[in-house]
Amino acid sequence: RETCHVPVETTLIVEVNGLEIASLACTPSHLEALALGFLFSAGAIRRAEDIESLDFEKQEQIVRVKVKTVSGSENLQKPVYTSGTGEDVTHIAPHSGVDPERLIKNMAWLLQCSELHRQTGGFHTAAVSIANAAPGFHIDDIGRHNAVDKVIGTLLMNNTPPDNMVLLVSGRIFIEILQKAAAFGFPVLASRGAPTSEAIVMARKLGITVAGYA
Repeated sequence: RETCHVPVETTLIVEVNGLEIASLACTPSHLEALALGFLFSAGAIRRAEDIESLDFEKQEQIVRVKVKTVSGSENLQKPVYTSGTGEDVTHIAPHSGVDPERLIKNMAWLLQCSELHRQTGGFHTAAVSIANAAPGFHIDDIGRHNAVDKVIGTLLMNNTPPDNMVLLVSGRIFIEILQKAAAFGFPVLASRGAPTSEAIVMARKLGITVAGYA
């Protein structure tokens, strides 16, 4: 008989101005960043300054957010049970230049940095490279949507703009991941996995560089 590790899963409730808008199955880490990134990706906020307060009640696993004005409030009148994506995408500033060798090295780093994935095989990982530098952090989650939202939320909390960033993800690039990247303004999105046809079409329309099979 052997002991094995399995991913920990929890449910995070996100409330905005007293209204429950989301119930997210996720890994119990970076939950404030997840809530912030989710709200941004869903189009409910446009910047961190839109939030007046954010309170995390750990025991109840609820993030209560108070915002000045809820953007797209017509879409937040009933609970949402999957990560959403906003349709109001701003102009994507081009990357000053991606170094192919550095991109491959950064992807190799991403694929070996997650101890949780090595232990369980059940996590997705996301990170960012700025100006071709090695990523400064990575975030894991059981959901690829959540990993991206946690990265976005972390960048928002640190007031870090997407200029010359590469968003690195461990899973395939499909339309919803591309939409999240576009909403924040990442000029480059890279993965070890495949991009889907719809993600490629949208990336061409928005001027986002997609690097699959990295």
